[in-house]
Amino acid sequence: MTESATLPPFLDDPDLDAPDRATAQAGSPLFAELVWAHHRYERSRRKGGPDVDEMERAYEDKLREFQEKVGDLEHVYWSTKGASAVGMTVKHEERTSREWSLPRIVEHDEVVQLHRLSDWVTTDAPLVADLLHECDLLAIRVGEVLRGTPERIAMRWLLGVQAHLLGFIERTRKLPADPAEKAIVKTQRAQLVAIERYYHRAACKTGRLVYVTGMLIGVLPVLLLGIAVGTLLWLAGLWGTEAELVVLCLGAGTLGALVSAISRMGKPEKGKFNIDFELGRPILRRLGFFKPLVGAIVGVALLFLLASGIAHVAVDEESKLYYYGFAAFLAGFSERFVNVMFGESERRLIPPKAGKAAEEDEE
Repeated sequence: MTESATLPPFLDDPDLDAPDRATAQAGSPLFAELVWAHHRYERSRRKGGPDVDEMERAYEDKLREFQEKVGDLEHVYWSTKGASAVGMTVKHEERTSREWSLPRIVEHDEVVQLHRLSDWVTTDAPLVADLLHECDLLAIRVGEVLRGTPERIAMRWLLGVQAHLLGFIERTRKLPADPAEKAIVKTQRAQLVAIERYYHRAACKTGRLVYVTGMLIGVLPVLLLGIAVGTLLWLAGLWGTEAELVVLCLGAGTLGALVSAISRMGKPEKGKFNIDFELGRPILRRLGFFKPLVGAIVGVALLFLLASGIAHVAVDEESKLYYYGFAAFLAGFSERFVNVMFGESERRLIPPKAGKAAEEDEE
């Protein structure tokens, strides 16, 4: 989250030589107050002022308030030149009594955030300020898509880049020379490119896992549908070989869709299992949820196609169960196979001459 933060009233101290304009910040609005409290405390401590203890208590109170509302401040870099800093917080989810009593199977998410307040020291370093902003934008993408260890690695890496950029300003006592600023921005931009590559690799794998999770959830309604169809046919006295084939092809098509998606979850390649991981977890789960249902419908549709005789396929009674079952599995597994079978059947149902005549009549 990027927003504007003005000076907190109780920190508006003219002795701090702070600019009387707003500053851009990234992260929680409370981070601005924490940075100013820390800056006042450090300034008083270095000067040996009589209000050191008061400033320290004010800083500790702000730190406690910040961590209670935002999360634990695990890593932070404080600037000594001005009231600026970059930090990373991690907020752990609290487990309920019921969760403690049950085995923890599902990993709970942690809220990892980057926070930055740096415009006080980057006024004369526009290239550094722009690169810090690019880090903020990448941190937003990382926080929305990644979870667990990959998220922590990417966020900690981004924090290292931002801290190094602020450290460059700290090491340069005078205004940053243009060549030196361009050099540090060039090296850290290369790091930012490496972080983005890592993010893409991790996000691609994460998106696929979320998609497969949705598919596994989608198997349940298909299973219930198969049980319901079989029960209705049995109650109606229609249970027999043909009904068995319908239920069999429904399940085989579902399994084919699952195996197809899982088997193509290797290295991202053109024409393989590729998804847009930045669509968001809920949308990816919904897309995966409907995949088994589509496989089941296609499997049953192919059974009707083959049994109708349109495809001119002769099947022995002894091998009928295995033939239709594998055909339904293949229909759920391969979209190309389904397109070929259904396309050929469409041409047989509607000959090319009849199709052209119908188009001419409509004209």
